[in-house]
Amino acid sequence: MPNITEKDIVEYLKQQVAFHQQEAKRFETLLQGFTASAPTSSKIKSDNAVAPQPPKVSETKAPAPKSPVTAPKDDTNTEEQTSVAEPAVPLDIPAKYNEDLPINQKIGFALKEIGSGFNEDIANAMAQYEPRSDAKKISRQITAPLAELKEAGQIKIEKVGRKDKFSLA
Repeated sequence: MPNITEKDIVEYLKQQVAFHQQEAKRFETLLQGFTASAPTSSKIKSDNAVAPQPPKVSETKAPAPKSPVTAPKDDTNTEEQTSVAEPAVPLDIPAKYNEDLPINQKIGFALKEIGSGFNEDIANAMAQYEPRSDAKKISRQITAPLAELKEAGQIKIEKVGRKDKFSLA
């Protein structure tokens, strides 16, 4: 069994909170875009005597996204997406692997060691330093942190078929 400490759990939960807050902001921006182009409910109620008219074509378009973070993801050109966003804070990569490191630093160390790889490759590199852990379990544990690092622009992604190949930004 891997030795997961309370510190690891707290760090993971903090990462999850930050990720979900970022997603909530993205959804709020999308919602604002849609509600800005939709008729208000008070206008509809006041026009009950007249059948509602369909909106003009120009009114149905949502406003253009203001930043690349709010734009819907298009997996056809992943290289362009990852190269545009510069990481706000570069990934802190430790010089030595330690089981007490936060998961993001463990991922960074593994990526530095292997250069680039899929989720399973990163998990295998981490499992070499954690003999009490299983590579399959680590692979499941790093799925969400990898997505968060990808969203933050701290790692690069290359689509290979349906899988993501990760490397340091």
